[in-house]
Amino acid sequence: MKIRMTVIIICIVLMLMVTSVIDSFNHNETDIPEKADVIIMLGGGDKGRMEKAAELYHAGSADYVIITPESEDIYPQSTAFAVELGVPEDAIIEEYEATSTYTNAVESFKIMDEYSFDSALVVTSDYHLKRSKLIYDRVGDGQYDLSYIAALGAGGEKWNERSYADRIWFSEFYKLWGYRLGLYNFIDVPEEETDL
Repeated sequence: MKIRMTVIIICIVLMLMVTSVIDSFNHNETDIPEKADVIIMLGGGDKGRMEKAAELYHAGSADYVIITPESEDIYPQSTAFAVELGVPEDAIIEEYEATSTYTNAVESFKIMDEYSFDSALVVTSDYHLKRSKLIYDRVGDGQYDLSYIAALGAGGEKWNERSYADRIWFSEFYKLWGYRLGLYNFIDVPEEETDL
């Protein structure tokens, strides 16, 4: 009886592991863009994210673009690049504190509250979409109307078409599980939460 129960438990664990690995290949469930108060462009990745944010801005999807974090040292997430793509400087809201997807969400929601924004299009790379949705939904706790828009790479390629797709997959696989387990609460605490 004990052996039978052990075999059943091992089979269940193996099925869960296989399901988890299969699910990890599906990163790009993008929403259809609808009119929102603001576009949130998550820093990181290549020029594809900002290009998608600018495309949405020009399509009239929102009147403002939050760049989180804005960095003049990293051109694809700089105000200069957004302006080059035709987004007016007065439509750009710069955020400088974020250091991860978790703090992107925390800092973005602070700005949304400050500007009384209720809805946003969150733009990030196709491979980063699942983790971004997980954390923005968790941190936002249903207070905001959010849509998630996948940006392809700067060359228009999907994450799995890139020469380094295996590294992208592995990186997102372990980061997604870290986020699912709430490890960001211990690793990347926003500044104001650490003040005593």
